[in-house]
Amino acid sequence: MSAKPVRIELSTDEAACLNNALRREMQAAERQRGQPAWIGVDEYVRRLDACIQAVAEAFEKATRT
Repeated sequence: MSAKPVRIELSTDEAACLNNALRREMQAAERQRGQPAWIGVDEYVRRLDACIQAVAEAFEKATRT
């Protein structure tokens, strides 16, 4: 399964909220490492981290201009 890029428009407030939610989810996922029910947690954390980076870069770019 290949991922296709998706473009969304958010206000800076919405982007900040999304960033916070992603960080909370990542913290929750990291606490689950080693739990049998979370076999794919490392990949999930990597994907969350990539999302956080994308949101942070977009937020930075939006607030610079």
